Amino acid sequence: MQDRECVIVINDGNDTGFSIVNQLINQNYHVVLIERQLPKSDVAFNGIGTVEFFIFDFYNTELIEPEIKKLPPEIFPVSGLVYAAGIGGVRPLSLTNTVFLHQMMNANLYAFVEFARCICKKKRFKDGGSVVALSSVSSTKGLKSKIAYSASKAALDASIRGLAAELADRKIRVNSIQKGWVRADMKHSFIQDNMALSEADDLAKQPLGVIESEELAHMVVYLLSPESRSITGTNLVLDGGYTL
Repeated sequence: MQDRECVIVINDGNDTGFSIVNQLINQNYHVVLIERQLPKSDVAFNGIGTVEFFIFDFYNTELIEPEIKKLPPEIFPVSGLVYAAGIGGVRPLSLTNTVFLHQMMNANLYAFVEFARCICKKKRFKDGGSVVALSSVSSTKGLKSKIAYSASKAALDASIRGLAAELADRKIRVNSIQKGWVRADMKHSFIQDNMALSEADDLAKQPLGVIESEELAHMVVYLLSPESRSITGTNLVLDGGYTL
């Protein structure tokens, strides 16, 4: 297996995550895909690389370390980790209670940091490797009814800088991508709820139009590659001009 680089991708049934996997296997990576449940039957991966599935409920963060220990030892050390999971949701302040806040933080921050803690160990992660997390422009943009979501993504982006500083002595790069409107995400109910709550057409604020998931996947592959060896601790923006 060590004839090709191995990357672990954490996904939660998202088409964007599947696009990332396809880009990686087309670049001859060996991909270990961790999902919360089996992908839908129409998901297809095509390429010259390989993909392995492992299923467990990683939003129960206490399961992450024991499940990582169950992964086949021959995949280690890996050269990359991609966190493409997380949840969204819109609620006005009157409904943003601590339970909802905790759900957002747990899925969008705690699980990511726990995966990084368990995987970025010397025997499991190559020096000079790369960690990439998917974030959102909501991290920096004040949006109605997105208090919890925005806070969780801002916390994720802040954790990127701390992780980058801590892992720099091993030349491990850690970055996030603050994405705007991505076509594959727009079918999710929380995205549709957000569009319904917008006083104006929020999508119209993205002057270059909707982002295709393949474009996002290309950026992930770039951040995993040696070509980005001097980029770390950053929150890269891919938003079609939304935050102009």
